[in-house]
Order: sequence, then structure tokens, then C-alpha cells
Amino acid sequence: MSGHERRAEICPDCQATPENRDARIITGRKDETTGDYYTIETWHSSDCPAYTVEQILTEDAIRRSRERTEWAHKAFPAAFERVMKAGLAQDFDDHAKPFVAALLQLLGEQAEDLGRYVPFERWTEILDEHFPPPDGTPTT
Repeated sequence: MSGHERRAEICPDCQATPENRDARIITGRKDETTGDYYTIETWHSSDCPAYTVEQILTEDAIRRSRERTEWAHKAFPAAFERVMKAGLAQDFDDHAKPFVAALLQLLGEQAEDLGRYVPFERWTEILDEHFPPPDGTPTT
């Protein structure tokens, strides 16, 4: 992130500065007017109420994220199985078949490894397979 704007902010609760600080928090934000990103550097003392609240909120967000990920890893295989059964049990018309086939293949690729996302390049390959370019030349 070279060349981005850096802003300093004094905590209104503890008034910490680089000279009398214990903790430094750097956050990134987007300027809604210009669309540019910038960082804000805020120093805190170790007993600052704002710093304590920020730490609590961060730890809570991490906990909720982990819980949601754990739930998804448990729920996805059953949901995937239901989609596969429904997709294979239906008799789709010729217009819907490539959509269903592409969706089932993409879901299958994701189901193979829930610890990663199907890369964009693989999406393109699958979509090219089910929706070939008009001239028949593969884009990959």
C-alpha cells in the first residue's frame, strides 16, 4: 500500500500520543468522497476505555466468525447432498440443463475442499465447458 494517505488520530478518552502510549491501532478506511483508501493510526494507553472496548469487539468478532465457519463446515455437506439429489432427480428442459450442470459442477468443486474457495480460473473453465463461446474456441 505505498502512496496511501496516513492520518493520525488522538484518542479522545486517553489522549495518548506516540510519546506516552502503550498500544497502537491502525485501521484502514475508504474516503467516501474520493474513493481513496487511507489508514488511521491511533495510540492508546493500556487502561484506555476505548481501547478496551475495541479489544472486546475484535475478540467477539473473531469468536463469531469461527463459530459461523464451524457451522458452515458441518452444514455444507448435507446441503450439497440435497442440491445434488434435487438436481439429478429433475428432468430439466434443454435451456435449463447447462445452468444446472454448471451449478452442480461448481458446488462439487467446492465440496471437494471446504478449506479453500474454487479459484476464479476454475469458474471460467467450468463456465466455458457448459457455455462455450459462440465461435467454439475455448477462452482458456
